[in-house]
Amino acid sequence: MAVRAITQDRYGWGAVQLAEVPDPVPGTGEVLIRVKAAAVNPYDWHYLEGTPGIARLGMVGNLRGPKPPVRGVDVSGVVEAVGPEATRFVPGDEVFGFAYAGSFADLTVAPEKHLAVKPPALSHEEAGALPMAGVTALNGLRDAAGLQAGQRIAITGAGGGIGHLAVQLAKWLGAHVTAVCSARSADLVRDLGADEVVDYATTDFTSTDARYDVVFSNGGQYSLRALARAVRPGGLVLLNDGSKTGFAGALGDMVLGKILGPRLAVRVARFDGVANADDLALLAGLVADGTVRVEVSRTYALEEAVEAVRQVAGRGHARGKIVVVP
Repeated sequence: MAVRAITQDRYGWGAVQLAEVPDPVPGTGEVLIRVKAAAVNPYDWHYLEGTPGIARLGMVGNLRGPKPPVRGVDVSGVVEAVGPEATRFVPGDEVFGFAYAGSFADLTVAPEKHLAVKPPALSHEEAGALPMAGVTALNGLRDAAGLQAGQRIAITGAGGGIGHLAVQLAKWLGAHVTAVCSARSADLVRDLGADEVVDYATTDFTSTDARYDVVFSNGGQYSLRALARAVRPGGLVLLNDGSKTGFAGALGDMVLGKILGPRLAVRVARFDGVANADDLALLAGLVADGTVRVEVSRTYALEEAVEAVRQVAGRGHARGKIVVVP
């Protein structure tokens, strides 16, 4: 039986197509997954476009075209087979996590260390929307920022994929949360627990008198100087500006942060979400017990996956997450 997948052999939107590919085979420590849902992330369009240019030397992995050629990373589905030395799951188990081999497909493979059991309380769409955005938000707030109870944090892009999860995780960690988002997302972030909401279209939160222990920047719409104005002396600007393109992407902000941080009396940090089963299990538990809610704004069929990626494309797509369903 042919396996459908969204593939590309070179960078650029014109190279992406729905094609038939050979059945993936799980290697050592891997499992074969029947994909039920796969969320779209900025990571996917960066791979598709090959941006930022510097990433072609490392993250994207090839100067001429992306490897692997199948797009998508987040996955929720059912285990169909296990490879050698894979012992955590058996066929029939429902799992979710990271499938870097490509999840915009009928079948994919993933290392079992990048997967967790999908709780019955989560739909596949919810579970498939959680891995990259949830782990990124968790790693940023808990690990990179060391967010503590009682601290004040402002989260930009608060209605988006990472942002709406970060609002809830910051509340779980005990922080006072100011959500910076569009007017259409205001009710959502209030419902998710934000203490204050700022409409970025009418108010520049960096120009008010408010000062925060942490500013978590998602989306790249504010300059580093502006973000630093909103942070108390000794506070942290946490950068997760994955929408930046160009050759250097967000690297320029990090270099600038090293130079300006001491002068502005703030700290500047950037981080990457790290795929791991423990954090996935933690997030699954928080969703299952009602502490965290995953907002899926729209689903697309596999045939429409390219349009789904266009909707994300780092330009403020919609509330919450967009999910592809084969």
